[in-house]
Amino acid sequence: MWLIIVILTLSTVALLLTHQFLTQPNGSVKELLPEVTDCTVQYCITYRQDGNAYHKMDVYLPVGNGPFPVFVYIHGGGWVSGNRSEYNAIGQYYAKRGIAGFSIDYTLATQETSSWPMAIQDVFYAVQYIKANAQQYRVDCERLAVIGDSAGGHLAALAGTLSGNETFLGEARENTAPRRQVSLVIDYYGPTDFEFIGTQGQNFELYWIVTKFLGGTQYWMNPNLWAEASPATYISSDDPTFIIVHGTGDYVVPIAVSEAFKSKLEAASVKTYFIRVEGGNHDILTSNEENTKVQRALEPLLKTLFNLQQQAPVQSQQPTLLLSDPQEQSTKHLLAQAKNNEQTSRLTKKVAAKV
Repeated sequence: MWLIIVILTLSTVALLLTHQFLTQPNGSVKELLPEVTDCTVQYCITYRQDGNAYHKMDVYLPVGNGPFPVFVYIHGGGWVSGNRSEYNAIGQYYAKRGIAGFSIDYTLATQETSSWPMAIQDVFYAVQYIKANAQQYRVDCERLAVIGDSAGGHLAALAGTLSGNETFLGEARENTAPRRQVSLVIDYYGPTDFEFIGTQGQNFELYWIVTKFLGGTQYWMNPNLWAEASPATYISSDDPTFIIVHGTGDYVVPIAVSEAFKSKLEAASVKTYFIRVEGGNHDILTSNEENTKVQRALEPLLKTLFNLQQQAPVQSQQPTLLLSDPQEQSTKHLLAQAKNNEQTSRLTKKVAAKV
C-alpha cells in the first residue's frame, strides 16, 4: 500500500515539475537571456577536407575571451533539403547572448540515393572539428549542445544517444565520440522513434518520409535498418539531458512520436524536459510568436545547464562578417547573406519588442 502511495506521489511530482517548467510561463519568472555582447560571423568554413560539398559550416562567435558554451545547429528538411543558413538569425541571436554557434550542412538524400548513415557521420565530423579547434574558437566543449529541428532533431537526438562505437559511423568512429562532449540535446519535433513510426503503417505520412531517407526501404522490408537509424534504439542511462519541443498541431511529425521517445528516455532515467506547444505546428522554430513562448521555458534551463553568468546588456551592433573559402562565395551567395543579416537585425528588434 505504501509503495503504491510513494509511486503515485513521485508521478505527481513529475507532472508538477513538467507544468512548472514547460508550460507557458509568465514573463516575471521566465526571463529571456539578455544580450550581453556582439558577435562575428564566419561563413562557409570547411569542417572536413575531403571534397564533399556538404562539409561546410557557418560559425557565430560572441565577442570576448570565452570560453563560451556551444550550440551545434542541425537544419531540417526531411533529410532531402534545407541548408545551414536556416539558423543564421538564431545563431546570431544566441551568440550575442554568449553562446557560440556552429550551423552545419550534412549529406542529403536524393531521388536515387539514401543519406544514411552519411548524415550522422557528418554530424560527428563537425563536432570533432569543433573540439579540435576549441582554442581557436574560444569555446568550452564540456558545455556543448546539439540543437535541430525536424530531420535535424533526429540527427541531434542520435548524437546524444549513440555510443560512438557503432560500425556504421565509419571513419567518424576512429575519433572521440561526440556523445562524450554533448551535455545537452535540444530536439524540435524530430522523428526520433522509427520503430513507433514503422509500426503505424503506410497510411502514416511520416512513414514515407523515413522510407525515402532510407533509400526506399520500407519498415516491413528491413526493420533492422529502421532500428539502426533510430535514436530510440540507443537510449541508455548515461545519455545527456534532453529538451524536446513539440506542437500538438504538428501535421508532419505528430506529437505522439516525441511522446513515445520521451517515455523511453524516462524509462532509462535520462533527464528529460518536454515543452508542449498547444496548437503548435511544424514551424515553431521559425514562428516568432510561438518560439518566443518556447524560449521563455527553454532559456532559464540553458542558464542553469550551461552555467551562464549574468552580465550587463550591451547595445546591439551589426555583426562582423568573416568570409572563408572566398573562391566559393558567389555574388548570389553574398547577396543572400546580406539579406539574412538585414532580416536578422529586424528579427532581433522584433523579439526585443515582445520581451
